[in-house]
This record gives sequence, C-alpha cells and structure tokens, in this order.
Amino acid sequence: MSGISSLTPLIKLRAFEAAARLGSISRAGAELSISVSAVSRHIKQLEEDLGAPLLTRDSRGVRLTDQGRRLHRSLEPAFNMITGAVWQARHDPQRTRLTVMTVPLFASTWLLPRVPGFGRVAPEVDLVITDSITEEMPGAGAADIVIDWRNTGAEEGAVAEKLTDEELFPVCAPSAWPEDGGLDRATLLHRHSFPQRYGALDWPTFLAAVDRQVPHPHSGPRFAPGLLMDAARTGCGVALATTTIAHDDLAAGRLVRPIPDSTATGYGYWLLLSAAAADRPEVRTFCTWLREELAACFGPRQTPSEG
Repeated sequence: MSGISSLTPLIKLRAFEAAARLGSISRAGAELSISVSAVSRHIKQLEEDLGAPLLTRDSRGVRLTDQGRRLHRSLEPAFNMITGAVWQARHDPQRTRLTVMTVPLFASTWLLPRVPGFGRVAPEVDLVITDSITEEMPGAGAADIVIDWRNTGAEEGAVAEKLTDEELFPVCAPSAWPEDGGLDRATLLHRHSFPQRYGALDWPTFLAAVDRQVPHPHSGPRFAPGLLMDAARTGCGVALATTTIAHDDLAAGRLVRPIPDSTATGYGYWLLLSAAAADRPEVRTFCTWLREELAACFGPRQTPSEG
C-alpha cells in the first residue's frame, strides 16, 4: 500500500471509497460532483493499479470483493480524518485533533473513564478514540496512536513501547459466587469468537495453568469480548479478566476476585507510534499522560520500553 499511495491519484481512491460506502456509482458521482462514467473510470483504473477487482456490479448497486472490503476498511477512516482536518482548519485553526485507535475492551473499561482527565491536561486537543484495530501502523492514515494488546510489528524507526504486563484471573460480582462448592459450582462465562491474535484467554487454558479442575470447563454462556465484563458485573457468572481490564471494577467493589489464583498471559498493552508522529507535541503530551495514569494504577514499570 505504501508504494501505491505515491502512484495512485487521490481521486481514484476517493471515487472507490465513495462508491463502496454509498453502495452506488451514481450516488458516488453526485457526492463528488463528477459524472457516473468518471467514477467508473477511476475505479477501473484503481483496479488495474492493484491488479485485483474491488467491486462487482448488479441491479441493486455495487458489492465489495474481499480485496475491496479490506481496502475500504483502511480508506474510510483515512478520508474521515482528512475531512475532519479540513473542517478543523476552517473552523478552529487553534485546536488540534488527536486520533487514538485501541481495542474495544481497553477503551470502554480503562481509557474512557480517564478521558476527562486528559481534557484537563490538554484542553486544546480534541481527542478522537476509535475502538477497532487495523493492520495499519499509526500514522498510515487511520490513527496517530495505537494502543494494542500486543506488539503487532512496527515499521523501521517507529516506537513500540510495552505499557503493561497482564495476568489472567477469575472475577465476578459478589452476588455471583456460590455459597457452597466454589468454582466447581460457579457459572463460567466465556468469550465468544475471541480473535486468535489475542492468545488463549479461556477457562481450560487458565485451569491447566493453575492446576485446577472443574466438572465442565466448557459449559456456560458465551459473550462477545466487549460484553463479557458487563455480564460479570450484572451477576451472570464468573469471567476471566486481565489486570488492566479488571482494575477499576475491583477498586470500586463492582467485581471481586473469588479465588487468589492467577497466571501470567505473556502479553500486555503496547503503545505504537509512527516515527513521524512521535515528535508531535500533542502526541508527546498524550503519551506522558497515559504513562502517568497507568503508573497511578499499577506503579511504574521497571522496563518501560521493550521491542
């Protein structure tokens, strides 16, 4: 993709993005104020540049191919950033926008409650948080900063800093722990369709690591990863949580650790920055604030930079 960006005129990418988003060549032409034939020509030329079909056309409009879907997933946030940057420059040139991309669970359980604090530290920065991770490095168009569960690989000169070391342990609402029988009688909550890239954070793996056995380790309701902690808070059963994700709920008493067992995951949250973004003042401010917030929860890391 990096080579194509310098060879492919932006209008071709814009034509494809609009047609993919709107599901129509004609609506894309109306939005871009160009003819339908011009939109089709730009998309055809882009497909030739890439050597792969991006759209298929039928009576109901256009459909994305697998290659087209991957390209659109990267282009849409990039064009949103361009649009936002132009709007910002036009309406309030004194403000700065900073886009942080992270995984949904980290965003909802740990980061979002602390966003007002960042607003007090840097009131001139408009923070944009997206809760999805792409394969793009920060600075490639989708985000200025990425906070991911693992180091997904950094380009040469980029910053990859490990922020946390995560352990895995059971948590539940106080009311969800059975009075008799302990973990053998508890309802186990499971992650549904958890991406392989995050490693094995399931009950069989945990139980083997701590040398425990329960009668039916695979039984119990399953939840999307972003809903699992909500299910634990509402008393649905016992969930497996990691250090950072469980911190605030444990501190507030919404969740408890019913048994002391835990196991190291071998993973942690990583801060990923492109070389170009690392020296921007607002990026440095956010990174300093982030480290301080994590240190307030878990103490300073002994080795703050790895990889």
